[in-house]
Amino acid sequence: MSDTIGLERLGSLKPLLYGLADLLSFLFGSSLGLCVAAALLALAAALRLGGSLAGRRLAAKAAGESFGRGAALGLALRELAAMGLRAAAALPALLAAAVAALGVVALADSSRRLDEYLAGRERVAELRATVRNLERRCRAIDVAVLEASGGRLRVELAYYDYRSPNAPARRQELVLPGRELFIDAIVCNFDYSEIAAGRAVNLAIPYRAFTDLLPQSEGQELGLLDARGVPLMYRRPPEGLYGIEAAAYDERLAELSAILRSDEAARGEGIVRSLYGNAVHRLVRAGDRFSVWVEQSGGLSIREDRAF
Repeated sequence: MSDTIGLERLGSLKPLLYGLADLLSFLFGSSLGLCVAAALLALAAALRLGGSLAGRRLAAKAAGESFGRGAALGLALRELAAMGLRAAAALPALLAAAVAALGVVALADSSRRLDEYLAGRERVAELRATVRNLERRCRAIDVAVLEASGGRLRVELAYYDYRSPNAPARRQELVLPGRELFIDAIVCNFDYSEIAAGRAVNLAIPYRAFTDLLPQSEGQELGLLDARGVPLMYRRPPEGLYGIEAAAYDERLAELSAILRSDEAARGEGIVRSLYGNAVHRLVRAGDRFSVWVEQSGGLSIREDRAF
């Protein structure tokens, strides 16, 4: 209990510690900061000197004495010498203050590094939990062939969102040349990655449709992603998650989806993964209905509606 209270108090002091450390680092660790510090010292000295000269001038005027440039220069030199002597006398205290300032900066830096390390470990743990929640077989797309004649296909694709998996969440109609329909997916392998925890993990995202007449490179994109780029079939209701809170799952899922789609995002996060393609296909006729499933192994499969 006392340890928890102590950690809470330390956490409440961190903004003050970090703010003070940032100010010290700016003032004494950067060229601009040193210029600002020197300007402040010069301003303080000028104000002190100006105050002494003004006071002496008033005193001379009250006494009916003259206070010329020579007297002003002599007073200024004496004041500057006095400032120098006071600074020399305060040197041990200034050195102690400098050591204390270095200690504050070092403590803040160590605290930040520890926070970053702990946050990194928590993030990796959340990514692992997210991957574990994704390692299950799921129904991704229902395909209904509306027309198949004259070398032309018209199909309706219905996409499933596993936050409410009882009915399709979105539909898309495609018109394609050809007779054989292909559904293409990108499969990401996290083998040996830290988030895979030593296991072989494969995640697939169906992302385009093509045919025997429409080349793969010219295929039509599937509307399977939500506004954050997350595949609908990978979303989960809070009660369907284990080992992670719903908000953390959503955040890490969006991050993981970006890693799946982008080499740059993966390199930026320091995550090792490899990509390969996987496509399922079928010669179709008007009236055909079937489903495309994402398998736990990371591949795609086709199942007939009558199997359900």
